[in-house]
Amino acid sequence: METLPREESTRRIARLQYQLRAANDAEAVIVLQDVDLYYFTGTAQDAWLVIPAEGAPLLLVRRHLERARRESPLEQILPFSSGREIPALLAERGLGGLRRVGLEFDVLPVEQYARIGRLFPTMQLVDASPLIRQLRMVKSPYEVERIRRAARIADRMARRMCEVLRPGITELELAAEVEAEARRHGHQGLVRTRRFNQALHYGHLLSGENGAVPSAQDSATGGNGLSPAFGNSVGSRRILAHEPVLLDYVGVSEGYHADQTRLFTIGGLPADMRAALQVCIEILEDALACLRPGVRAGEVYARALALAGRRGYADRFMNTGAAQVNFVGHGVGLELDEIPVLAGQSDLGLEPGMTLAIEPKIVFPGRGMVGVEDTLLVTAGPPECLTVTPRELVVL
Repeated sequence: METLPREESTRRIARLQYQLRAANDAEAVIVLQDVDLYYFTGTAQDAWLVIPAEGAPLLLVRRHLERARRESPLEQILPFSSGREIPALLAERGLGGLRRVGLEFDVLPVEQYARIGRLFPTMQLVDASPLIRQLRMVKSPYEVERIRRAARIADRMARRMCEVLRPGITELELAAEVEAEARRHGHQGLVRTRRFNQALHYGHLLSGENGAVPSAQDSATGGNGLSPAFGNSVGSRRILAHEPVLLDYVGVSEGYHADQTRLFTIGGLPADMRAALQVCIEILEDALACLRPGVRAGEVYARALALAGRRGYADRFMNTGAAQVNFVGHGVGLELDEIPVLAGQSDLGLEPGMTLAIEPKIVFPGRGMVGVEDTLLVTAGPPECLTVTPRELVVL
């Protein structure tokens, strides 16, 4: 099992410390969410990571200490059994006088926030989540390689679709075959998202009219799901000939995600759906032409929306009515919903090292959805496509 190289952890922590000193807004950050813990330390054990603006970080582990020491390159890794021990542990290492400390407000439960306030009644707690997310949005070569591996898993899932898709198979049966293939090639079996109540398994596999069903997911796709208890993605409907079958699945390797959408059909699609898919491919290729450092994230969305409008799909681009979303892509990495979001209101400039999933889709109410999605790397020149499956419609 590969572990996070020391130089990766050291570089990430040093970047955070530099930003803390530059912003002069907090003396330290306490990291508690497992994905952020893994990003900085290489372990996701139950722990508190304290990163001061100056000096060595401290990882305090409740469970499990030996695994954390085996997995993480950090030097200061100490045990604790109760939160009441933490103030003394920090004081012993010169961190007892912290007055202003950043926390991950966007993901931290209220109970945990209140508990920290009780442990440190004189400490002012501020939001460090924007800083952490901005650091994570630019990927190192180490991270890009893991996203490449995830993209190869996504390709394996698409290949398996070609082998098992047949008339009469249910979405659930098809998903079981595709997901088993992903697991055989190292998929962790979970897609991590940061936003509250946005649970996702492998992604969305949707056929026929199920592809046009919106859900609470902050996505152009939705689906009925198997019950209202988990009301998105795969359902129990049987797949028929001459309808779209959308595979919007996420490859994951060593925690890193690669988002990909491909369209399949048995016996061919109606002409209007084929034409709409070609427009989606055109929109994606147009986005590729403008993904350059310095371009604003909102510009990418504006170009996509304008092109969809010129082709006559403005009212069906990225769903319809109240279900229509105002973005065409998003960052991917250790979580599926990273920044930047390629949305109308975003003025964040693109940078080399950003990894973005661009996903133009067009809905046909009552009939289904067509679309395409690739994960791309922003470079100093033209972007690089990290997903490798051909974009064209697959007719079986």
